[in-house]
Amino acid sequence: MVNNDMYNEDELNAPDWLNKDFFEKILKNVENKSTKVTDLVLTPGTLKNDHYASVLVRAKVSYTVGTQPAQEKVNSYIIKTEPFVEGQKKDLVGDLHLFRTEIRMYTEVLPLIEGVLRQYGDDTVLGPKLIHCSDSSPSFVVFEDLTQQGYTTLGYRHINSDEIKIALLKLAKLHAISYKLSQEKANIFAGMDKGSMNSVDPESFNFIKNATKLMKEVLSEHSDLRKFVPHIESVEHIFLSSTIDMFNENRDGRLDGICVLNHGDFHAKNIMVQNVDGKLKDLMLLDYQISIFGSPAIDLHYAFIMMFSPEMRREQFDELLYYYITNFQETLRKTEFQGRIPTNVEFRQELQKRRYWGLFLLLSFLVFNYTFADEKGDIAKVIENEEAQKNQLRDPKLLNELRELLPRFLYNGYFEY
Repeated sequence: MVNNDMYNEDELNAPDWLNKDFFEKILKNVENKSTKVTDLVLTPGTLKNDHYASVLVRAKVSYTVGTQPAQEKVNSYIIKTEPFVEGQKKDLVGDLHLFRTEIRMYTEVLPLIEGVLRQYGDDTVLGPKLIHCSDSSPSFVVFEDLTQQGYTTLGYRHINSDEIKIALLKLAKLHAISYKLSQEKANIFAGMDKGSMNSVDPESFNFIKNATKLMKEVLSEHSDLRKFVPHIESVEHIFLSSTIDMFNENRDGRLDGICVLNHGDFHAKNIMVQNVDGKLKDLMLLDYQISIFGSPAIDLHYAFIMMFSPEMRREQFDELLYYYITNFQETLRKTEFQGRIPTNVEFRQELQKRRYWGLFLLLSFLVFNYTFADEKGDIAKVIENEEAQKNQLRDPKLLNELRELLPRFLYNGYFEY
């Protein structure tokens, strides 16, 4: 592969085991036993900043499926594998359950949820087609290449109004059917208990450990923002532990209120959009590596910080939350759910109850929303380097949004202990 600043450094050279023999074994199952790979071209799977925890490689595979050369085919696949280059990324994510969770989602959970939707005439697709996978080292998953169907990533821009509605509609259906299944069969999502905040020790993950400290330092540089530092300090001893406690509720058998299967990493880089003749046709959700059963506030607070654009956070939060809630409710009605359907008020109470998670995300993860949209941004550096993180926090646009969001969080009781 050719070195290019557009890509993550660890995706410039694929691991040795991604070779013709690897794909030939897969294609013998996908096509037929006589399949023979004739050519293989490997390139980085995504642009820099599109993801962090895995390595993505695109494979263009030429192959024959019989004895006649005229039967040669060309196909493209996306391979996601665990980090293999020695360094901080490999150290941080190497011991997580990312591939175990994602493989279960694609082989068991998503087919189950889509199967329920199909019974009622709903052809919603919740993820790309899985071709092959392995949860033993090296862990990997092989997907269809959605670019072959005209899907693209957002690149360096925020999601727009049409796109966010499809994303929230699919999230509502995922949540609603998982809610229905869990009400009809206890413990159906047992083991789906490893999410972003209870899979890593904050003391060993410097980004999480130091994010609030760095935010306070940057806020203190501005006279009008400095006044929020005491408010942060009044609750910072509790919001991280409260968040981890929320993520552990399924594992510890303490679930109550509304409980759904959360996507877990519902942000703007984990979607691809399909436009036909200049019009949005579909949006695909990606990356179910940290899906977890628990409060829908896990995804909803995360969406506010990581999926919404600044304009949506400023002007459309209530509208978009209502859109999600009504589609959740309608999905349950259409699938003949016999139990009690959660109300608009109950969803909002769930968000308020889990407000420390929302506050933690504001102080720690909002920086990513701006890094995603910055052509010069570098997710890896922001995660791994304090000075890079502080420099991104000093983005004037980010600071201006904090001037809007911090008072809003204060007025809504997020700093109360």
